[in-house]
Amino acid sequence: MSLRDLVDRKAVIKDAKSGVEFEVRGLSLEDLVLLLENHKDALIRVFGGAGGGDTDFSKLIKEFPNFIAAAIAYASGEHDLEDEIMKVPVGVQLRAIQEIWELSSLDVETVGKLATSLLEGVSRLNAENLEVLKQGLPTGSAALQRAQNS
Repeated sequence: MSLRDLVDRKAVIKDAKSGVEFEVRGLSLEDLVLLLENHKDALIRVFGGAGGGDTDFSKLIKEFPNFIAAAIAYASGEHDLEDEIMKVPVGVQLRAIQEIWELSSLDVETVGKLATSLLEGVSRLNAENLEVLKQGLPTGSAALQRAQNS
């Protein structure tokens, strides 16, 4: 087996009633970063509170349908169909997200630590940028006062 075998792993999701089928792949690091940027609360719920147990995807679909739709969109290569994916029958969404989860080889603890590190890095970067901004503003300026209050 080679690295190519991991890249090419896919699953076919088929709707039994209509016969429509589509392929999904595992989520990449780029996908996870995009999901973190756009669906932070859902990712925290999945990875922060999972405690190593099984993820209940039906509850996740109910609480965070946009997150599930985005994950399916990324894994199917249909980024522009997020809104339409939310209208796909729930059974198809459940099968898709379960396959995506398996194909992604996600270790909840590792991904949770990665998400925490990414969030900390973004917060640190924002704090550093604020300090640079403060240094460039004249003392006593209204802009400096606003920057210090944020």
